[in-house]
Amino acid sequence: MIFDLLTPRHKEWIRMAISQGANPDTAEDIVQDMYLRLHKYVKDPERIMYGDEVNTFFVFRTIRNLVLNDIKTEGRMGVNYDFVDTSSTASEPVNYDEQASFTELTEKIWEATDDWHWYDKKLFKLYHTTDNTIKSLADKTNISERSIWNTLDNCRSKIKIQCKKEYESWKRTRGHD
Repeated sequence: MIFDLLTPRHKEWIRMAISQGANPDTAEDIVQDMYLRLHKYVKDPERIMYGDEVNTFFVFRTIRNLVLNDIKTEGRMGVNYDFVDTSSTASEPVNYDEQASFTELTEKIWEATDDWHWYDKKLFKLYHTTDNTIKSLADKTNISERSIWNTLDNCRSKIKIQCKKEYESWKRTRGHD
């Protein structure tokens, strides 16, 4: 049964929901909704398997869609823009070095976009600062999903190059050398 495959990683799914903007109070509800949605729509559990493990990206996209839907339609929560430490539990103290490093990284990312072509900058900011998905952006702008995806992929590549030092610093503060 699909629940047997998903529930061992329950805490990870909750951290994933929180990292995508869900308030910690409603993250549990979103994960429960994810279980129900996957149970309802995935009749063959092999469809969500990647080798011997659950396809984390498939679950990530399902949770992301539920978080965005919750923000958009029900209004029972707002986007949590505060830094969220997804690698720790609520009882652990906040790592201020990590938080400062993360802030430095995000500032560097937004700084890096200043030199980009207006189209790349606008699309990147639209995607990352609103609750739009690639599909909804395509529908609203009459730009093909493929073109939007390619542009965002190119933007990510530029960021990886321009923000490498800050990213490495952030990884070190998280203990991922």
